Amino acid sequence: MKRWIIGVALLATACTKNLSSLNNNSKNPQEVPSGSLFLNGEKNLSDALSSTDPGVGPFRILAQTWTENTYTSEARYILTADNSPQGWWNALYANGTGGVLDNLVAAAKAFPNDVTDAGTLRNDEDITDILQVYAWSILVNTYGNVPYTKAFTDSIPFPAYDDAKTIYKDLLTRLDTAINGLNTSNGSLGASDQVYQGDPAHWKKFGATLELKLALVIADADPQDAQTYTQKALSNGVFASNADNALLAYEASPTTNANPVYQALVISGRHDYSPCDLIVDTMVAWSDPRLPLYFTTINGVYAGGVPGAGNGYVKFSQFSSQWLQPTFPGTLLDYAESEFLQAEAVARNLATGSAATHYANAVTAAIESWGGSAGDAAEYLLQPAVAYNAATWKQQIGFQQWIAYANRGWDAWTSIRRLGYPNIDAVNPPVGAQGNLPRRFTYPGNEESSNPIHWAEAVQAVNGSATDNVATKLWWNQ
Repeated sequence: MKRWIIGVALLATACTKNLSSLNNNSKNPQEVPSGSLFLNGEKNLSDALSSTDPGVGPFRILAQTWTENTYTSEARYILTADNSPQGWWNALYANGTGGVLDNLVAAAKAFPNDVTDAGTLRNDEDITDILQVYAWSILVNTYGNVPYTKAFTDSIPFPAYDDAKTIYKDLLTRLDTAINGLNTSNGSLGASDQVYQGDPAHWKKFGATLELKLALVIADADPQDAQTYTQKALSNGVFASNADNALLAYEASPTTNANPVYQALVISGRHDYSPCDLIVDTMVAWSDPRLPLYFTTINGVYAGGVPGAGNGYVKFSQFSSQWLQPTFPGTLLDYAESEFLQAEAVARNLATGSAATHYANAVTAAIESWGGSAGDAAEYLLQPAVAYNAATWKQQIGFQQWIAYANRGWDAWTSIRRLGYPNIDAVNPPVGAQGNLPRRFTYPGNEESSNPIHWAEAVQAVNGSATDNVATKLWWNQ
C-alpha cells in the first residue's frame, strides 16, 4: 500500500469565511508537488463523501439510512445546529486541511512545472479536471447557484455566484472534453492517485460513468441534453463490472488515514448513530441478503432507531464489523450505480436495451460488492416487491438504489430528491421534524456576512425571494 502524501503543504490553513481566503496562498503552493496536491484533493473528496460529521455531511441522516441517538437536530432537519451548510461548503471549496477544489485547482496549475512529458501532462490535467467536475457537480446540486467562473481568481476576492444551470452545462462540456482527451498509451499520476494509480483507461471509464450520472440528474428538466450526454457516456464506455469501482483504500495507521466511519464510530468511542428503522424494516421485509453485511442484531433481531427520537444505541442494531474496519474503502463511483443509471436511461427512453437486465445487474453488483453472492441476488430478485416492474420503475430503482447507497449519504439523499423514493415525508417523517425533507442546503452564514451583495443575488435567484430556504427545489428538481 502506498503511503499518503499528506500534510506537505496545503492551500488553506483555516475554515474559510469566504472564497477570498482561498486566494491567500501563504504557503506558496507553487512549491508543493502537483502529485501531492492531487492526492490531497482526491482524499479530501473521499473523506467528505464518507464523513459522519453532522457539521459536514449529515446526508445519511437525511436519507434515513442512519439516524442520531442523542443529538437529534439533523434528523429533525435543523441544519443550523451543527452548521452543516458551512461545513459542506468548506469541505468542497476549502477547509482547515485543504479542501477538494482548492487542491485540485492548484494541482492543475502546478502540473506544467512538474511534468515534462506532453502526453503524461495531458492525462494528468484531464484526470484532475474530471475530479474537479465531480466536486463542482456536488456543490451545484447541493446549493444551486455557486461561485464558479471567478471562484479562484486572485483579483476577485468576493466572486459572484454563477447560474446553476449554466454551470451544469459547462461541467458536462468539460467532462466530455476531458474523457476524450485521455490517452491510454501515455502515463499519468502513478502513486499520487490512490484510486486507479494513474491508469488512464480506468479514469476514462470513471469519467464516462460520471457523465451518465450527471445526465440522469437533469433528465426531467432537460431531457434533450440528458439524452445527448447519456449517449456520449455510453459511447465513451461506462463501468462494466465491480472491478471498475472507484474506491479509495484507507489505512489502519496512522488513524488520520483510516476510514472516517472508523474514526467516528470506533476511535472516538462514541455511539452517536444507529441504523434507521426505515432501511432496517425495509430490508427485513424483503429478506435482503445484505442485512448481516450491513448491520448486527440486537436480542436476535434487526431493529433500527426512530429518526428524530432520542434513541439510545443499546436498544438497536449497530453497524457490521466490515463497515467499521479502518481500511473499509471510500466509494466515489461504482458499477452498481452505473447499472442503475442505465436501467433508468432505458426506462426514460434515453437509451436502448433492457431496463430489467440493467436493474438486475445493479442489484447483483450491489450485493456482491458487500460480500454477498450472485445466488443471494438471484433469490432476492425473485420477490415481487424487488423484481423489476416497468410500470413502477421509479419506485423499484429508487428503493434499490437507496439501499445500495447505505454508506453513500449524499448520493442517497440526491436519489430520493430525484426519484422520490422512499417518500420519507409520507412513510417515515421524523419525530419533531421541522418541515419536510430538505431539498437543498442554504448558503453558509459566512457568505452572507462577507459576500453580502452576491449572496443576496444568489438567494433571490435560487429561492425566488429574499429568504434562503431548504425547501426550495433546485432547477433540475422542479
